[in-house]
Amino acid sequence: MQSIVFADKNQVSFTDLPDPTPGNDEVVIDVRASGICHTDIEVLRGNYGTSAFPLVPGHEYAGEVSAIGSDVKGVSVGDRVVVDPNIECGTCRACQRGWAHMCETLGAYGVTQN
Repeated sequence: MQSIVFADKNQVSFTDLPDPTPGNDEVVIDVRASGICHTDIEVLRGNYGTSAFPLVPGHEYAGEVSAIGSDVKGVSVGDRVVVDPNIECGTCRACQRGWAHMCETLGAYGVTQN
C-alpha cells in the first residue's frame, strides 16, 4: 500500500508499505479519507505522542473494512466505518471508571503507532 510516512522528526516521505493483516481481534481498513490537523504537525515535529518514528500519520479517518480477524464480531468486510483512534488499556483506574480518554497508557493510531 502507498502511504505517507513520518520517517523521522520533520521528515515526510511517500512510501510503499506491506499490506497489513489483522490480528484475531483486529480489522484492516482501506482508508478512503483522512484529515490532517494540528496534532499531526506536532507529531511530525516530535512535540506530541511518543515520537516513535517511522509513523504513518492520520488519526482522523474513515474507510471500508477490507479484512477482519477471526474473533471480530459485528463488523463485516465491506462495511464503511469511521475510526475512534484511541487505544486504551481497559485495566487502569481511569479505564475501569469509564474514563478511557484519561487512560494511563493512552495511545492512538496515527499518533503513537501505525
